Amino acid sequence: MPQTSLPDRAVITVTGEDRVAFLQGLVSNDVAQATPGRAVWAALLTPQGKWLADFFVFAEAERLLLDVEAAQATMLVQKLSRFRLRSKVALAEAPELSVSAGWGDAPMPPGISAPDPRHPRAGWRALLAEAPAADA
Repeated sequence: MPQTSLPDRAVITVTGEDRVAFLQGLVSNDVAQATPGRAVWAALLTPQGKWLADFFVFAEAERLLLDVEAAQATMLVQKLSRFRLRSKVALAEAPELSVSAGWGDAPMPPGISAPDPRHPRAGWRALLAEAPAADA
């Protein structure tokens, strides 16, 4: 089964009652479309429209999870935190979660996973509480 861990990716959690409205006003895609089992691919842009970061948004009952490039995780938490103002949200890196991807006939794991929203043939992505035992 073709699947692999993605050690160059990290996870950021966005919690709080304003989490969806907060991100909705800052990123390039409709965050409300992220539901359990359905991820959204979005980007954070400068006011001039220049790219800062792109990420996958996963939704759980009480939090949003951002699958981001690991080298950008700290910067992204800092940038997004600047816009918190009075929003009831908290942002944090989640080192206890790892990112995996699969394609072909690899079954999507239960839990926090969704088809890759960029293209139907791009497989799936999953956020796991621990790294998979071995890459296939």
